[in-house]
Amino acid sequence: MSQSASPGGAPTGAFGQPGVLAAGAAGMCAAVLALWAMRGLPLGGLLLWVAPLPLFAAGFAFGARMAVLAIGIAALAVLFGSSFLGFAVFLGVFGVPVALILATSVQAGRMDLSLPLAILGLWPVVLLGLLAVSVSDLEGEMREAVEMGVRRMGVSMPDGMVAQIAQVKAAAAGFWIALLMLGNGAAAQNLVTRQGLALHATPPLEELRLPHWYLPLPLVALAVWALVGGAVALSSMLILLVPVFLLGVVGVHRLLRGRPGRLAFLIGFYMLMLLFLQIMAPLMVGVGLYDQIRRRAAPPQT
Repeated sequence: MSQSASPGGAPTGAFGQPGVLAAGAAGMCAAVLALWAMRGLPLGGLLLWVAPLPLFAAGFAFGARMAVLAIGIAALAVLFGSSFLGFAVFLGVFGVPVALILATSVQAGRMDLSLPLAILGLWPVVLLGLLAVSVSDLEGEMREAVEMGVRRMGVSMPDGMVAQIAQVKAAAAGFWIALLMLGNGAAAQNLVTRQGLALHATPPLEELRLPHWYLPLPLVALAVWALVGGAVALSSMLILLVPVFLLGVVGVHRLLRGRPGRLAFLIGFYMLMLLFLQIMAPLMVGVGLYDQIRRRAAPPQT
């Protein structure tokens, strides 16, 4: 059946809807980036991490429904181009979190990042729980993965150190997924805003906070870890603290806004983060907790 056209010659139907066209293009672009990496092609390891970017761009420009359409197109392309495992990995690491973030980012007709920030901690924990249910000895598998990585690097580590790394391997993966979503989402919103396509303006940093129900969750995970132990409980607690950590980093940016030498301070701050993450991470969690509690306790301004 031929595509109908309007009297002015413009196509009608699905091909005349910019959102549908954008969803199709975004889905195919994301699938190509993912399949490039899954097939081991050059630079695939780098291109894989920007696969969510076109999905976010479609959502921020045309709405969450178009983003879901783009995710569906990309997932089907990955399924036919790789395997069911590749399909599951794409949906779990990229597709579902992008859809959840976009679906919860608009509240009362404006962009609100409170729920998306919480999802950065919640979704990796859900993934970890699914893995723990489906894999009989998840801790053993993580230890074997660490040992394999150490052997490939050609270095030797004491068994105790290997065990410690295995305990937090899932937490490191969750932290990376959160940063992946944050980086691609911010880049996509900036891109569509520059092009004049953004549905909603980016909210100021001063408005960023977690929902009131989120803060008890890391405490629950801490209690479970104290009672039963295990890598899953420990990693869940650490992953749930990632949004609080991000709040602390945002607090540093907010404090330095408008100050002389801001760029130099930020460069030094991130250098310290890279070199002394074990010290800086708890410090940023503390800053984030303080900022969240202080602003919730402050009386509303009129």
